[in-house]
Amino acid sequence: MKKLLSLVLLFLIGCSSPEPINIEMLIERDGVYYTKDTNQPYSGPVFTLYEEKFGSGIKDEYTLVDGYIDGSYKGYDTQGQLEFEGNMKDGSLDGTNKWYNGKGQLIKEKTYKDGKIIGIDKRYYDNGQLKEERTYKDGEIIDIKRY
Repeated sequence: MKKLLSLVLLFLIGCSSPEPINIEMLIERDGVYYTKDTNQPYSGPVFTLYEEKFGSGIKDEYTLVDGYIDGSYKGYDTQGQLEFEGNMKDGSLDGTNKWYNGKGQLIKEKTYKDGKIIGIDKRYYDNGQLKEERTYKDGEIIDIKRY
């Protein structure tokens, strides 16, 4: 029974996600982040902090894969409110990305593919009503509708 419990604990520890680290613990060269000790591209969750003159707290949270930003990305204002959430792939915006005002209200929503805007870019008034839709194709604006 003790062996089984030990194996289960080892399995759970091995499967747990790594703790996020401050990006300042890494070295950046040409847009790729490396570990200081091994000089290998880093993979795992990271965060950035606000500079002291702007306040305190977490500024951004994201994941690096082979040294590049890849996966979900969250940005916060100096009060700790969510300001941006989206996705990155190989260091570029990819997928649906949303921007918020300091009150948690959605103010902008865009979809990206390989860093280029595609589809409809929606912008909202502070009351949540749709303000404008911009349609993009291959990163170029082709239509604007205002409400």
